[in-house]
Amino acid sequence: MIELRRPDASLHREWLDFVSDYDRPGVDGGSVRDDELAGLADPGVFAAWVAQLHDQEAGRNIAPDRVPCTSRWIVREGEIVGVINLRHELNDLLLAWGGHIGYAVRTSARRQGIATRALALMLGEAARLGINPVLVTCDEDNVGSRRTIEGAGGVYDGSVEGKRRNWITLADTPIGYAVRPLSLDPLRGRLVELRVMSNDEVRALHSGERRPDWAAEFPRPDDLDGSPLRDVEAMVGREWISRLIVRRSDHQVVGTIGCFGPPDQADTTSTVEIGYGMVESARGHGLITDALRLLVPAATARGVTLQAHTAYDNRASCRALERAGFTPSGEADDAGRLRFVHPRD
Repeated sequence: MIELRRPDASLHREWLDFVSDYDRPGVDGGSVRDDELAGLADPGVFAAWVAQLHDQEAGRNIAPDRVPCTSRWIVREGEIVGVINLRHELNDLLLAWGGHIGYAVRTSARRQGIATRALALMLGEAARLGINPVLVTCDEDNVGSRRTIEGAGGVYDGSVEGKRRNWITLADTPIGYAVRPLSLDPLRGRLVELRVMSNDEVRALHSGERRPDWAAEFPRPDDLDGSPLRDVEAMVGREWISRLIVRRSDHQVVGTIGCFGPPDQADTTSTVEIGYGMVESARGHGLITDALRLLVPAATARGVTLQAHTAYDNRASCRALERAGFTPSGEADDAGRLRFVHPRD
């Protein structure tokens, strides 16, 4: 029987045996770099590395070039026959060609259905975390891995630097991302990244200065109205205010999204207003929907109820809110805009 086991320092000998039966430099999907392998023969170094893997899964002490990640060892009858990991989000490198899931099977255990079973189990973990769809890649010439991914429902989405990119959409799982409570960290989706503004960016917004990573129509008047005028880096609750919407395909800032200030800490039933907007040339491509799928779960994980207002005839905005879990309340504000509500988690 194949099982996925959490990394365990007591399995040092079994892990070294696995590595000795692997025929490529490094270990694909093993959360270990080539230059780290030799040092892991030392039990103390190995134990520290295993602890680091546990931290990565919990989102603690993440190195700048890493993301939160669930690492598992593929075990059959007590023997480590492979490794597999699930990255909880995609930085630029992972979005381009690394993907959410990476795996490796020892040479002597290939063509026995192990990768197929392990991938199915890890896709179940992705569903539990709320990650859907899931990006899985393989080398262009790796026919076996290609068949494994396609057998799991992978749909080809082009190749980058010799890597085939495939998206797997999980049945009976809402489209979305792994949820982390809202913080100052960027929120990265398939189409956009939401980034907290720096003091320099706020000054540029309000001074009329153009920045090279801004789309031609940015900022809009609403972007100026929604951004703070003072030193944002010293603000308490800065994670709640307006963020830049960065289009990941070209790294251009195309809009803003955020809450109208932090919640009232003394009010345990606090409701926070969310607002957003985007330059016209970026509309109609799912970017706002992607942004809401990132921000809304992160905010509600902090224990607040969200509300948003939009014009009755703005069907695109209404649809985006409904896809993000908002429901119309039947109420309108003084400007005649429809109120939508999203309950806290």
